Amino acid sequence: MKNSLIFISILASIAFFSFSKPRKPVLDLEGLKNATKVGFSYIPPGKTIIDNDTIACEGFFMSKMEVSNFNYQEYLDDLKKAGKMDEYKLALVDSAKWNSTYFQGDKYVQHYFNHKAYKNYPVVNLTRQQAEKYCEWLTQVWRKYTQNPSLVFRLPKRTEFLRAANGTSLYRPYAWDFPYLRSQKGKMMANFLRIDGGAITRDTVTGKFRIAINDFDFLGNEAEYADVTAPVQSYLPNEFGVYNLNGNVSEMVQEKNIAVGGDWYSPGYDIRNQSTKKFTEANPMVGFRPVMTFTESSKGEKGSKSSK
Repeated sequence: MKNSLIFISILASIAFFSFSKPRKPVLDLEGLKNATKVGFSYIPPGKTIIDNDTIACEGFFMSKMEVSNFNYQEYLDDLKKAGKMDEYKLALVDSAKWNSTYFQGDKYVQHYFNHKAYKNYPVVNLTRQQAEKYCEWLTQVWRKYTQNPSLVFRLPKRTEFLRAANGTSLYRPYAWDFPYLRSQKGKMMANFLRIDGGAITRDTVTGKFRIAINDFDFLGNEAEYADVTAPVQSYLPNEFGVYNLNGNVSEMVQEKNIAVGGDWYSPGYDIRNQSTKKFTEANPMVGFRPVMTFTESSKGEKGSKSSK
């Protein structure tokens, strides 16, 4: 699937299927399910568990894929075209952060965000504030095309991420319906740090052992090569049609100072649905994906705790 067509197709579809009376922002659920099937999945209401609390979660739409370099470049191009140069400068990716990893990341500094070969890879090296600004821009774009002022794009709550990842089970360790990192056919289910004998090498300069993370292959839809991150539409989607909820990049949520789901730099145990990691500044391991909801004036989205 070409990301260059995703948002255009979705916008056109929503305009056709939904909101025939733009002055009355009413949730046309069935219409939106059809309209967003290209790039967003409907996650039905359900429950999640955090810290032994069972929490109810309203239905919402989640991007099937992490925001890609191409998607984010569209945002930058739009800011530049509109002459919003101050906002453009604040939105720029901090590619120098690739050098914060233990291996030398010069080639990623130069090419990862800018080269067309990486356009369908997840955008990284952004702050939480930059991701929120992207969501605000996306909200403005969709409201313009749908003529519906109730649409809101934002970072997911952790409960929403878990609802999407857990599927029909409250206790599923990963987004797929079995407790292992390989399928019965031997396919790896996610992009993560595989620490085993075959991944350990001795540094020729320091003489110390290290993990050769950039030498890994991954087995996905087409068994492509992943040098750190993998493309946003890799491996198998979960039952809701969402890709890479475990591994690849940890994902920002509304809760501050954490990212969830693990990433290419995380060992297998740390890419579980419940996994969190500290996130306070831009880095090459963290990306994001938006969810779509509605303003409370048209669709309430208040969660509530049930008894334990």
